[in-house]
Amino acid sequence: MKLLFVFLTTLFADANAQYAEGNYEEAATQYLEIIAEHPSAEVYYNLGNAYFKQGELSQSILAYERALRLEPSMKDAKHNLQFAQTQIIDNIADTQSFFLSNGLKAIRNALSIQTWMVLSIVLFIFTLVGFFLFAFSRTVWVRKTAFYTSLAALIISISACANAGSLHQRDTLRAEAIITQGIVNAKSSPDHSGTDLFTLHEGTKVEITETIGDWCCIHVGNNIGWMQLAHLERI
Repeated sequence: MKLLFVFLTTLFADANAQYAEGNYEEAATQYLEIIAEHPSAEVYYNLGNAYFKQGELSQSILAYERALRLEPSMKDAKHNLQFAQTQIIDNIADTQSFFLSNGLKAIRNALSIQTWMVLSIVLFIFTLVGFFLFAFSRTVWVRKTAFYTSLAALIISISACANAGSLHQRDTLRAEAIITQGIVNAKSSPDHSGTDLFTLHEGTKVEITETIGDWCCIHVGNNIGWMQLAHLERI
């Protein structure tokens, strides 16, 4: 284990040196070697930078997304992801649920699964303390304060637990993916004979809702269609 750590540390330093010298392809290759042994947000972030320097937009976005899966609060990855997304041709918004759905997802993705679970447990303990004070205190204002405070804590605790569960499901199912091909036509059915419904370009993020063979049903904005799994890569 110690030898592996030394090897990975040396390889990471060498990869960073390659990047600094402008050898982005070699740097990316070495970052991938490190990720194969020990994935981390920092290495994925550096990999995203190396891909972006090579003009590989979809792979850079994918790497930034994976960095944020491991460390949601990583500001540099968020900034670079947002910048890379400005280079995407597609600009698809969900007009029916844009503000609510995207707002809730932003809150959910702001913290890691572990942080949401810790928050949920702490607030639940706070809830129990509040209800204890409500049940046994003889002072009216203490009982009122304890009741409403513990009720609010319980609601937030349940929400935090739900966010942790949602993140766990997202990461387990790996339902989100990035289009990696230059131009892809979404079909009306999971076969080549289906009608072309809409066109997507590399770097666009989609949600996979179903798979049949080597085809998957995707949702993006208000659009639903089928495409081959080879045209995208799961985050």
